[in-house]
Amino acid sequence: MTLTPIASLILLGAVAGGVFQLVSLWAALRLLRRRRPGPATAALPPVTVLKPVRGAGDGLYENLASFCRQDYPAHQIVIGVDDPDDPAVAVVGRLKRDFPQLDIVLAVGSLPGANRKIANVLQMMRHARHDVLVLSDADVRVRPDYLAEVVAPLADPHVGLTTCLYRAVGGRGLPALVESLLINTWFVPMALTACLRPLRAAFGATMAVKRQALDAIGGFAALRDHLADDYQLGRRVAEAGYRVELLPYVVETFIDSTTLGDVWRHQLRWVRTYRVCQPLGWALSVVTHATLWGLLGFAVFAEVPAGWKLLTALVAVRLMTLAVLMLRLGEGRALRGLWLVPATDLMATALWAAGFLGRRVEWGGRAYLVRRDGSMLALTPVDVPAPPAPVELPPPAARRVS
Repeated sequence: MTLTPIASLILLGAVAGGVFQLVSLWAALRLLRRRRPGPATAALPPVTVLKPVRGAGDGLYENLASFCRQDYPAHQIVIGVDDPDDPAVAVVGRLKRDFPQLDIVLAVGSLPGANRKIANVLQMMRHARHDVLVLSDADVRVRPDYLAEVVAPLADPHVGLTTCLYRAVGGRGLPALVESLLINTWFVPMALTACLRPLRAAFGATMAVKRQALDAIGGFAALRDHLADDYQLGRRVAEAGYRVELLPYVVETFIDSTTLGDVWRHQLRWVRTYRVCQPLGWALSVVTHATLWGLLGFAVFAEVPAGWKLLTALVAVRLMTLAVLMLRLGEGRALRGLWLVPATDLMATALWAAGFLGRRVEWGGRAYLVRRDGSMLALTPVDVPAPPAPVELPPPAARRVS
């Protein structure tokens, strides 16, 4: 039959969507096939781990405790909160009781900045004692070999920053399942294919950076007004002449969304961040939406067997490549939710379109307008408290007696 221009475009999109699934799987196998020799523990430098925290969400204690259970010779953990009344302060107190041998510091307060996480990190940096810094989100949980794996590559003088992928786990109910699928089956494949080129960004789940590389870009203060602090940090370190390295190591991020509205707001913030950082790449990313192209192909070719075959083939390729990818990432639990992937794919397409419909995002209960350069303008007042007096927790021995 003769193809109309629209039919030809849809057929091209369908082919591109199928090829993308195979390329993302190949990229995952290529990355995870890399094996590093185990780092010599004695040669590893001391590290400061920075953990900005807001609230005591589900799993916070175990997330933070996983950073205390590291097979690492010497590391400091600085946990930062904005407010001395934050429920996370009690969690830090429990950590100090349970791990009295570790150098755990509670930093309270923040400095000016639209990005409240980075504003908190700036306050935390006053307590950082070491020249290797590991910044990680509060919802991340890691294995005992984590610090050794992410720090060892920094021994190379050309490497300024290391980062790694993450898989979404945890959470209860349909919203948490939907968000974990959006991350595991949408974000991860896109990130893997983007990393086929030299990396010029980082992922917020883990960013290990040398202090000299951080100083070369003006420190965390250079990021204080940007939404995508992870992207900005990786890009600026690369522009300063250092290599940014993606490691064959995967951490876990725990989902705490309780409603589909939470999921939409979280993901819309991410897509609008991506669109601002890489507008052309975001526009072209629609070719990766295999389910969309399969449905469009079915609609256009519905009167011939090719319509059913195209839809079936694209969904089959999508699900099979995702199944292998999730197993390789160690997220076998996601296989139980693969039946929902076509629906979450359509939600991803809706999010892609919504990314073009505005630059307003919500983060931490506040609304922001994202400017074209990625910086943020607060649409709701941001109160910056004066630097408070240190919060003193009782010494471990005294707490056990009481």
